[in-house]
Amino acid sequence: MEASIYIDIVFFWEFTMDLFLLWATGRIIGFRAKAWRLFLGALLSALCHCLLLVFLFPMNGGFFVSLVLLIIGLSAAYLPKSIKNFTRLFFTALFASFLLGGGLNVLFMSTQAQKLLGSGLILRQKFFPWQYLLWGIALSYVVLKVGAHWIETHIRRRRDFCTVYIRKESRWVEGRCLIDTGNGLKKDGKGVIVMELGVVLPLFSQEDGEKLLLGEKTGLVPVNYTSLGNPEGALWGFVARECKISFGEKTINHKELYIGISFDFFKGGYEGLIPPCLLEEDNL
Repeated sequence: MEASIYIDIVFFWEFTMDLFLLWATGRIIGFRAKAWRLFLGALLSALCHCLLLVFLFPMNGGFFVSLVLLIIGLSAAYLPKSIKNFTRLFFTALFASFLLGGGLNVLFMSTQAQKLLGSGLILRQKFFPWQYLLWGIALSYVVLKVGAHWIETHIRRRRDFCTVYIRKESRWVEGRCLIDTGNGLKKDGKGVIVMELGVVLPLFSQEDGEKLLLGEKTGLVPVNYTSLGNPEGALWGFVARECKISFGEKTINHKELYIGISFDFFKGGYEGLIPPCLLEEDNL
């Protein structure tokens, strides 16, 4: 029996679902991407899938093909600059896909809304009825995540995270930072961000990077401060040409901002510390 496939409809639904999936991934994990990059990621993913469908049908599906299409979409939409950030995006996208598929399953079994697209897409309730509870919990989680910005705005939390983008000359890096309410360190009247060495290392030349790895601090600028376990009494760092802080729906830009370097790794899933003053917290 021949299968009739309308490629324009397949492309439309692929693009729509990929776009929503990329957007949901960013909202859950706290990463931001411009609208045109989200459209580009969804477009490339949907286009590749449709090309496979045309030229390699029926061998166009499968788990690994789906992963490759997901990687293409994430790379185009978010341009992750480190393996750690890419891994975080990748597994969050898989989780968002899990939630999205479950949400549609609940919708179709409850309302039979898929009949609008044709009687051949009916999903009977006898298939996996136990998923009502599972997907109901998952959808509640999605609702909470979508409303995260309102919660951040009206119910402040002491421990929260943001994404920081740092530019030195023409190079950019990004890292996930913990909002450190106890950090009052300032230089030139501005708050100081402290990042792990591994995050800011790509900002330096190969020669300077090797010196930093060996513990040399040539070319770095010290800031005096005292703390337990800091025998030098100084924090070493550099002045970034530009710094963008993404917090909820806000993006805050700073110029000529001092970035301290931590030669030790932070624990807890973040790569830096940022003082609340840089977020203009009183206006959130």
